[in-house]
Amino acid sequence: MSETRDMPPATLSILLSSLHDVQNAIRAYDTKAQVVSIGFIFSLGLITTVGALAPEIPRFTWALVIFSWVLGVVPVMMFGYVLYPSRSMAPKLGTNVENLQRSYYLLNESYPVLDDFIAAFDQSDWKIELAYEIQKSSLLRDMKRRRFVWALRIAGLAYALMFLVQLLRSVELIS
Repeated sequence: MSETRDMPPATLSILLSSLHDVQNAIRAYDTKAQVVSIGFIFSLGLITTVGALAPEIPRFTWALVIFSWVLGVVPVMMFGYVLYPSRSMAPKLGTNVENLQRSYYLLNESYPVLDDFIAAFDQSDWKIELAYEIQKSSLLRDMKRRRFVWALRIAGLAYALMFLVQLLRSVELIS
């Protein structure tokens, strides 16, 4: 039988609030990654335009093309890496807790038949179920944060290297 009735309302409220906050943080990293990657793509256009105004150096043209593509594509891929970690990529939780049904986040593999899901739902201890989801979502949030910080670092490095190349081209040190 579901133990929601036995859980104090304050505990249930706190658990649901915590889960809601974690899910909002995950969505926030998705939004940040989308906005920053779009800004990065637009800035590439500006940098390319400025680079096109610099003197041509035929001897290094192929290297600069490859270099600029790597600097342009890798950061965008890293921001995409923030957006698409699935729940299955989140670190696995080792647990010895009895009666963990995993009925809060429905997986069709676990409960392919509605009757099985209803039975698991009725047997769920909602304190355990919500605590499990909070921890699982928190690990996913932390993974997205780490990936976002790495993507920002790589984008910053790309900006610095593009600046260096343009600076060297403008003073004709690359010739």
